[in-house]
Amino acid sequence: MNITEAMLKDRSIICFAPSDWWGMNPSCTTHLIKRFARHNRVLYVNPFSSDLLGVTGGKRKGVTGRVIRKLKSLAKWLRKADENLYIFSPVFIPVQGSTSVDRINNMLLIFQLRVACGIVGIRDPLIWMENLRAADLLKHYRNCYTLFHVSDLFTHDGYVADKSVLRQREQAAIEASRAIICVSETLYGLYHEHRKDVHYIPHGVEFDRFYQAAQENVMPPELKGVPKPIAGYFGTLTGSNDIALWEMCAERLKDVSFVFAGRITGGDYSGLQSKANVRMLGPLPYERIPAVCAGFDVCMLAWKISPWIKSCNPLKLFEYMACGKPVVSVAIEEARKYADVISVASSAEEFCRLIRWELDHDTPQRRQKRIDLARANDWEQKVEQFSAIINEGIGRGAAV
Repeated sequence: MNITEAMLKDRSIICFAPSDWWGMNPSCTTHLIKRFARHNRVLYVNPFSSDLLGVTGGKRKGVTGRVIRKLKSLAKWLRKADENLYIFSPVFIPVQGSTSVDRINNMLLIFQLRVACGIVGIRDPLIWMENLRAADLLKHYRNCYTLFHVSDLFTHDGYVADKSVLRQREQAAIEASRAIICVSETLYGLYHEHRKDVHYIPHGVEFDRFYQAAQENVMPPELKGVPKPIAGYFGTLTGSNDIALWEMCAERLKDVSFVFAGRITGGDYSGLQSKANVRMLGPLPYERIPAVCAGFDVCMLAWKISPWIKSCNPLKLFEYMACGKPVVSVAIEEARKYADVISVASSAEEFCRLIRWELDHDTPQRRQKRIDLARANDWEQKVEQFSAIINEGIGRGAAV
């Protein structure tokens, strides 16, 4: 069966997404939804889960930018992004956990959803649940097939003050869903304790985009003048990244250029930026990222170890691999699975040492294996796997 034959077709989908379509580079969900929209009518619902009362500590540093980006998104309200794909940014009160406010928000959200669905022609939808805030709305879709896509440890969301509310919503999502798909084996283990119909499907990659960028072997303008070798990272820069680790490595490996591409939304990066061998490129459009990644000599995955990070599956891991690049990661469980072709550090000191080791000891055989791993995890393969699970559930009589 080829991918086209296996693809979910002729359905209406409401996707309660965890990331704003307009506010950032593609997430796992946007990659998947773009592909599902080729053969299905999709309403992608931007997050309505912001909780200004839950923003504390270092997260306050990025709150102004988050608010501005959210206001820009709200101004779009309902827009057509592709032939069968509509992006919806509902208006809501940015507070969670208050019974009265949640009740008002739920009424407001359902009303807007009904209007939006009427405009774009969404009827009898399949529900894609990936934003726990949407669990309050699932009672309005009891007769619909609901898929719970667990792309992070949602109950540890640092932007929500009342974690008990998150746990209640998680339980509601578990009970309402016909299937649960987890992006990491750690998350799979957690949810498999509650349900049998839990599946593990790791993130994918736009393989051709990243592989071809590496094959072209052209130094991108963003890296011109940056001395080789380059240890690089792309992605949002937050207080969750291990900034102290990067500072240590930049200090100890003075002959290595450390390059960071991404918007700073939290944390104190002033010390890192002050290093002579550090370059901060700022946010880049997704289309430029493969070329920049191809210009790196070793790629980094560095966050402070927390329950959220331990259970995550970094989207950029296979993107790094598709370029064939060596990778040094902190102790993330999903990274350990590929310890024969990437390096996983258990301490900051080891992380620095492994950057040097990868620069000096990588082999063509390890490089090819990374490329092959990425090729086997193209997003098209993931869409086929998701479709098989959904179609099987529908075939068992699940209403859609």
